[in-house]
Amino acid sequence: RVFSSTVLSVIVAFLLGLIVWEYSKTLIDRKLAEEFPDDEEEMEEGGAGGTRKGTLLILLRKFVLAVLVVIVTMIVLSELGVDIGPMIAGAGIVGLAIGFGAQTLVRDIISGIFFLIDDAFRVGDYVETAGQRGTVEQISIRSMRLRHHRGLVHTIPFGGMSSVTNFSRDYHILKLDIRVRYDTDVEKVRKIIKKINKEIQKDDKLSAGLLGKVKSQGVRQMDDSAMIMRVKFKTIPGQQFLIRREVYRRIQEAFREQGIEFAHRNVTVYLPSETESPKPEEESESK
Repeated sequence: RVFSSTVLSVIVAFLLGLIVWEYSKTLIDRKLAEEFPDDEEEMEEGGAGGTRKGTLLILLRKFVLAVLVVIVTMIVLSELGVDIGPMIAGAGIVGLAIGFGAQTLVRDIISGIFFLIDDAFRVGDYVETAGQRGTVEQISIRSMRLRHHRGLVHTIPFGGMSSVTNFSRDYHILKLDIRVRYDTDVEKVRKIIKKINKEIQKDDKLSAGLLGKVKSQGVRQMDDSAMIMRVKFKTIPGQQFLIRREVYRRIQEAFREQGIEFAHRNVTVYLPSETESPKPEEESESK
C-alpha cells in the first residue's frame, strides 16, 4: 500500500506539472502569435523588429519550464523518502562555488539582465553587436542568437557585447545621391521630386510607411564628372527598402520623360598637338 501510494503521488506530480506546463505554454504561444505574426516576405537589413512584450513572453516560457522542473523534481524526491532540506542547503553552497569559479558565466547573465532592463534589443530586431549583424532570433540566459540576412547564425554571449546598434527602432532616414550632368536644370529636378512626393503620398501602401515628405536637398557636391543631388525621406523601420525602390523607379521614369540624363563617370584625356618638323629645303635656305 505504501509503494502504491508513493507511485500514485509521483504520477500525480508529473501529471500536474505537465498540465500546468501545457496550459501556460498554450497561453504564452497564443500571445506570441499576436506579437509575431507570420511574415512571408524576405527579411532585409533593418527590418521592422519585434516587441518588448514578445521578448519577455519568450523568457517567461523558459522560466516557467525551469520552475516546474525544479518543483516536480523536489516533490518526487520527497515522496521517495529523500530529505530535500540538506539538498536545498547544499545546492546553495554548490551554486556559490560555481559562481566563484564561473565568473564569465555570471558576467554574461548579469550583462544580459541589464541589456533587457534597458530594452536594448528584442526578439525580431535587426541589430549589430560584437562585430556581427543579424536579426535577434533567440535569447537565452547567457547569450543571444543572431540570424544574418544571408542565413548565417551568430551566437554572442552577453558579456562580449560592449554596445548594441539597433536598426529596428523608431525610424530610418534615407539619403539618395543622384548623379546628373552639369547642364541639368536644378529647379526642374526639384519639381520632379516634389511631384514624386505627391504621388507617393496618394498611395496608401507607400504612405503608411512614410514619416515625412520626400524632399530634394539640392546640389550636394560638384564631382569631377557630375553634379550630385540628394533626395531625403524618413520611413518606418522595415519600409525603407520598398519606398527607396519606388523613389528610384519614379525618378528614372521622370528623368526619361523630361530628357534629363544621368551623368556617367568618364575620363577625358587631352593630348598636346604635334609640332611640325621643318622641311629639308627650308633648312638649306636658312643656312
